[in-house]
Amino acid sequence: MTQDVQGEPAELSLLDLLRLIARRKLVIGTFVAIGIACGAAYAFLATPKYRADVVFAPAQDSGGGLGQLAGDLGGLAALAGINIGGGGSQNDEALETLRSRAFTAAFIQRHDLMPKLFAKDWDASRKAWLDPDPANHPTLAEAVEKFSSDIRSIGEDRRTGIVTVSIVWRDRNEAATWANMLVAEADVALRERNLKELARSIDYLKGEAANTSVVEVRQTIYRVMETQLKNSMLARTRDSYAFRVIDPAVPPDPKDRVSPKRALSLAIGLALGLVVGVLVAVALQLRARPARAA
Repeated sequence: MTQDVQGEPAELSLLDLLRLIARRKLVIGTFVAIGIACGAAYAFLATPKYRADVVFAPAQDSGGGLGQLAGDLGGLAALAGINIGGGGSQNDEALETLRSRAFTAAFIQRHDLMPKLFAKDWDASRKAWLDPDPANHPTLAEAVEKFSSDIRSIGEDRRTGIVTVSIVWRDRNEAATWANMLVAEADVALRERNLKELARSIDYLKGEAANTSVVEVRQTIYRVMETQLKNSMLARTRDSYAFRVIDPAVPPDPKDRVSPKRALSLAIGLALGLVVGVLVAVALQLRARPARAA
């Protein structure tokens, strides 16, 4: 270390640091070895996680709304509870359904995922929670939060409309299965919801047609009903209602793990070990100087 005019130690220069590393290489090497060992332990012992992706595009607007009749029929459609917004809003609604807490909660319950999401708290042999107190059992709200934040992710390319649903999970086969089921079941839910809305609007329009004596109004109602009936038939017959799958999820290769990344874990362990080792070496050097001066 360099010294100032009063003989007190000044700032540690690069040359001083290199000399210190040379003198304390055993101490620094020990901590580097410990860091690498910790990184290797994590890399090889931690439970690996895999990611499965399903890629899809929103299906062409089947006219769940009546965009083509948005002119003179708009007011009547609104009275019937019919959405005449553009296709973009319908696509956004489909994605929000996929992201929604209600759909996620139903998915978890339907496939009994609670024991898998909280495996540390579950006794598989007894098929019961380890803690007998129900107040300490994981809740559905906690499961939804964990699934939404740690397991499922949804990415959308606004330019192309392509959407990717990803599942990160310790079982690569389950990851692919869950990803495909999420998209398929969301598509079914949207189809059923829209069919109910179409049936309700058609019933309303039938009542309005029966109650009016104005020929022009009745003709307008029939035109709206005709479009709604076509939409209902399309919704029932199309294989994909809201989501057109481009690339279904497949089990990832066992080598394609998301975590832990072995090389990265070793590099982090080495870096941390080196930093801690140098800090300890500096502390020992500073502690030894007053002793020599005395």
